[in-house]
Amino acid sequence: MQVEKLTTKNNLSILRQKKVIPTNSYSIILEAIDESFAMFINSKKFDIFLYLEEEYGLTKQSIPNNIEKFVDIVENLFGSGVGLIEIKIIELINKKICDFTYNPPNGEIIFKKYLIELLSFLKN
Repeated sequence: MQVEKLTTKNNLSILRQKKVIPTNSYSIILEAIDESFAMFINSKKFDIFLYLEEEYGLTKQSIPNNIEKFVDIVENLFGSGVGLIEIKIIELINKKICDFTYNPPNGEIIFKKYLIELLSFLKN
């Protein structure tokens, strides 16, 4: 959150928090991943991004350029529970990138394909 300074007609200054939505599409994806992990992982006990970097050489900032590697690692780490995290990530991204439509074949959402198509869409 950023703070903005407002001045009333009586010249009183008021500070108000201003929500900033990032314009960088990679930032939106990373925020969604970060928020989703925070919902499902006790971050005080386990820093998933530190773990990804130390164990797999995958930094938080490099995730959008390594989507397939990221998805494979996360799916292996969380097993069958990964679906909840993936759904939350998709949900958060869709709130911020409204003009992207993903039409999966057979109606089955495959997280890796969703992210690949999203990144392709954002590059155009």
